[in-house]
Amino acid sequence: MRRLLICGMAACCWARGLAAQPVPARDLWEFPLGAVLEPAALAAEPGAGLWNPAASALRPGERIRLGVASLSTGAQQGVDGQLLSASIRRASGTTLGLSVARTSVAGLVRTESDPQSVGDISYASVLVSATAAKTLMPHVTGGLAVRWREGRADQAVNTAIAADLGVVIHDLPWQNARVALSSFLWRPGREIDDRPAFVAAVDARVIGDSASRELRLGLSQNDVNRGATERGPFLSGRLDRLEARAAIVRASAGGSTVTRIRSGLAVYYARYVVGVAREEGISGLGPVYQFTLSSILKE
Repeated sequence: MRRLLICGMAACCWARGLAAQPVPARDLWEFPLGAVLEPAALAAEPGAGLWNPAASALRPGERIRLGVASLSTGAQQGVDGQLLSASIRRASGTTLGLSVARTSVAGLVRTESDPQSVGDISYASVLVSATAAKTLMPHVTGGLAVRWREGRADQAVNTAIAADLGVVIHDLPWQNARVALSSFLWRPGREIDDRPAFVAAVDARVIGDSASRELRLGLSQNDVNRGATERGPFLSGRLDRLEARAAIVRASAGGSTVTRIRSGLAVYYARYVVGVAREEGISGLGPVYQFTLSSILKE
């Protein structure tokens, strides 16, 4: 993917990049960690609400949700990401969550006057998020996230605090439609340096009469300030324990546009949900693979 090339160039030229990016490795958060199976604004498969804090809300009767996600480009010089999350619904109806995510570029080596490697270049970022989500009115759930981010590029390390707001409008009378909006990595007054993102999605049920037997169609959009823009349609269909999902993503950055296909399967068994997804690679680069596992404990 084009983002991988951007990450590699940024890591190799970290000193110059730091002048415009106080916290290194912001590019790594343009990878869809935990959001290959679902649009980022609606992604709740690992139970994290990483991209939209409102998506972490648990429904009445659900007590605790635990989730993990792992993403890898599968290339020798690629991006890896891991996510751990936990959410708990309190008696008041508020869902509190905590997640820890890490992304890094592997295979970047340091050289001196000749091609012989003399060590590795570290290019990685850690993101810790504390979230709260609650139903504000019928069909409307709001969420808030406070995030601590560390970025590392070779010997340079810096940190930042961000806060995000999100909303999910759900279970609407017309075709069980949903609308989701959220910011991501927003630091008021530092939009140029930190390049916050805006994620959005809308979908509706076109066939079926319940969440376990339905076909949904929608559109998603992700915009990074002074960065990449992604948009496209997505489709999901569930029949009892099996759910299939697919999306066509058209990404624009730096004057060029590419189209990728995301697809995956999710299996529901007892209180567990296991998901496997794939994003097609382009320009000779390897595809992105994602594995997710979540579990819900009910009251």
